[in-house]
Amino acid sequence: MSNTVVYSAINTKIRVLERNFLRKKDYQNLLKMATVSDAAAYLKENTYYSNLLTTIDTDIVSRRDIEGIFKVSMAGNIDKLIYFFHNDYKKLIHFFFLKYEIEDLKSLARRIFNGQDPQEIKKSLFFLGKFSKTDAERLMEAKTIRDLIYSLKGAYFYEFLIPLVDGRRENLFRFEMALDFSYFSNIQRRKLRISSRDSFLIKEYEGLLADLYNIQWIYRGKKFYQLSPAELLNYTINFGVQLTYQDRQKMCYATSLGNLYRLTLNSAYGFLFKKEEISTDIYMERRINNYIYYQLRKLNHKFPLSIMQTINYIWTFELEIKNIISIIESIRYNLTAQDAVKFVVKVV
Repeated sequence: MSNTVVYSAINTKIRVLERNFLRKKDYQNLLKMATVSDAAAYLKENTYYSNLLTTIDTDIVSRRDIEGIFKVSMAGNIDKLIYFFHNDYKKLIHFFFLKYEIEDLKSLARRIFNGQDPQEIKKSLFFLGKFSKTDAERLMEAKTIRDLIYSLKGAYFYEFLIPLVDGRRENLFRFEMALDFSYFSNIQRRKLRISSRDSFLIKEYEGLLADLYNIQWIYRGKKFYQLSPAELLNYTINFGVQLTYQDRQKMCYATSLGNLYRLTLNSAYGFLFKKEEISTDIYMERRINNYIYYQLRKLNHKFPLSIMQTINYIWTFELEIKNIISIIESIRYNLTAQDAVKFVVKVV
């Protein structure tokens, strides 16, 4: 069966699934909610998510409950798309689950690092163990980052994490960097028999992610963790689409954050630091997500019968979950709608 026929069927399915996304008016209404219960009730009574929230008591629902439900929905929809793919294409779509498992591992590590009970967020860690096939219950029992690393023995991540338990480098930031590094290393090792056009598009997409991750790593490593330039450079990814090794080296060895800002401003990603420093920490992730969203939309429209429709759909679903959780968090902290909307990507 030709790719044209396959992608025609996939795109038809995606258009059906996209009808379930929230509309601009839904976000505007959610931003007006006074409590998390009000927001959950709105989702239950007025949106596609009503079916998912049927058994939920909106009076006592938590942010974690909602996040877990949406992740189940997202995984289910990805599985619906996997049905249309075959051979290495199926492996490629399954690979997206690795990214979400890594995000769940980060969330679990943050709870452990801060001395909080991991069981409280268990419902939201749906992807834990899904790709690596590790025992999620065993991971939940870890008391330290070191315990968590040892619990991942046998998983793909382990070889990248085990060097952190040498007694000097075991901290949360290095744990997160090592996990992300394992993801991009897996990309480099991955050998897939797919069309040359899809291979090019995936390279563009993953190269864009690599560039943006690199800048975010370097910035956070310098500002919050005072990592050495050599260690920062060692963790950067070397297949970005815009940043060369020399670019990354200059950023890692920048003698001050001001110099890092100037180097970034002169790159394709200058938008990350275009406002005063105080807002950079708060809005960097939103700017990154906005940029990726619009770049994917461009590729989506330029290559209508390609892997981009699937990637764009999965990414948009991920952003929808992040948007809803951001709004719920804003409600919890009593932010105004005007302030809360600053954390919402693309639709408002």
